[in-house]
Amino acid sequence: MAQKRTRKRAPAPAKKRAGPSAATTSGTRRKTVGRPWLMQRLLVGYAVVVTVLLAALIATMPGGLNGWRTAIPSIDGRHDDGAGGASPGTDDEIAAIIDTLDGELAIDLDTLPSILPIDRPPAWRRHAVTWRQDDGPRLAIVMDDLGLDRDASHRIAAMNGPLTLAFLPYADDLSRQTLPLRRAGHELLVHLPMEPHNPDADPGPNALLVGLDEGEFLRRLDWNLNRFDGFVGVNNHMGSRMTENPAKMVLVMSRLRRDGLLYLDSLTSPRTVGPRAARAVGVPSITRDVFLDNDRDRRAIRTQLKKAVRLAKQRGWAIAIGHPYPETLDVLERWTRARKPDGILLVPLSQLVNEAELRAGKQDQAGVAASR
Repeated sequence: MAQKRTRKRAPAPAKKRAGPSAATTSGTRRKTVGRPWLMQRLLVGYAVVVTVLLAALIATMPGGLNGWRTAIPSIDGRHDDGAGGASPGTDDEIAAIIDTLDGELAIDLDTLPSILPIDRPPAWRRHAVTWRQDDGPRLAIVMDDLGLDRDASHRIAAMNGPLTLAFLPYADDLSRQTLPLRRAGHELLVHLPMEPHNPDADPGPNALLVGLDEGEFLRRLDWNLNRFDGFVGVNNHMGSRMTENPAKMVLVMSRLRRDGLLYLDSLTSPRTVGPRAARAVGVPSITRDVFLDNDRDRRAIRTQLKKAVRLAKQRGWAIAIGHPYPETLDVLERWTRARKPDGILLVPLSQLVNEAELRAGKQDQAGVAASR
């Protein structure tokens, strides 16, 4: 009996002296035992899911595991070239990749476009030359039909600019011709060959013709737009018949919209639907004001240039189109020597298109406000 009394009077275990009842302590113990078991199951399930996803990713990549080698950079940020070190796809590397999920996930910059679309300006803005911020009337001079006469390209490269230079896509060695001109501060266009009304006038190979089926039409359009890089848009070479055809011009504008390009209508036909098609599809566009050299006499060219200057001073801006005739180049070489010839700012075409877009946006806002 004494021994029993001694057991009953023995101090309670330290956990019981903390205050909770036996039932509470027992419950706490059950929860404590249960948490590691639950966490283990969650971690195992997480590992299974990650492993399945990684396996599916490798299986869907071109080249299987070899594709994985090029898609996942090594831990030090460099692609493993097989010259040594742990091979990509090993458990250690997968573990390292999983660890980054709790922090920042490092991705090779070369893979970003295929992972996440980057919101960037359209091509006509990315390839534009520097816009001038000076105040004053602005004139853009576009030189058509470039590419066939390299001497003319060399003369233009030495002129004060910026000029906007439209190259025929069927000319040779266009990358070598256009790159120095861009570096000299001039802007580039594709001078897109289109069908004229005059059957005797040849717009050149791979011209866009009204009678082409859609497949051939789009093939030619693609060919013309892939002959060189760095251009802001297109303008029509000839095209008095083509630019009057709504269906075909919408096809052209759809491609320009996709590629982020602008459109300059040379107004070779008074019935052109080019500007309306551009607005309908959402392509930034503008139209020519003055042809400089329909008459190749130097005095006539200077008269047309003065007309463009007067229009720019009256309206604030103007667009003139010339050609690489020796007479036109003589007049422009002399006129562009001054920083502000005749008080005019010589600007790239893209700057006038941007300003036209801003004006159109303000007009749209004013129209919405007036309708309320």
